[in-house]
Amino acid sequence: MTSLRFLSVFTLLCGLLASGCQTRYSIGEISVAVVDLKPAGGSMLESRAVMTVRYFNENVVPIAFTSTTHKLYLNGTYVGKAVSNQAVGLPPASTTTQDVVVFFENTRLLTQLLDAGRSQSATYKLVSTLTYQKGDDTERVPAEATGTIDLGALAR
Repeated sequence: MTSLRFLSVFTLLCGLLASGCQTRYSIGEISVAVVDLKPAGGSMLESRAVMTVRYFNENVVPIAFTSTTHKLYLNGTYVGKAVSNQAVGLPPASTTTQDVVVFFENTRLLTQLLDAGRSQSATYKLVSTLTYQKGDDTERVPAEATGTIDLGALAR
């Protein structure tokens, strides 16, 4: 009876030890927001702009993204995409910004928004994929944001 009890306790301890060695931590919420949108060159005819994106790390651990991808929608219509292989480091419970180049695929919509004249702002939706390395694996974190952005810098 004693050996059976010892074997049960030993098995339980081995199980706890083995499960502790294989702790799988998934990162929690990462939020994004568009801070600014301005021409990348001298004019909008280049069909690209510099978009400043703010990242919010709501985790208690630091995170380093190896690449980011962003799809930008203005007033509900897809206008372009930004891809960056520049690493982004986020300390725990903090924010940081990154400038990425957006290549516009729908310049006609941009022209219509800028020619409207009555308002230099538009609603945006940003759909992002943030990539980081977790050991030998590549993990992707989706993030989405909505808000209003001033297009005044693009109009000048």
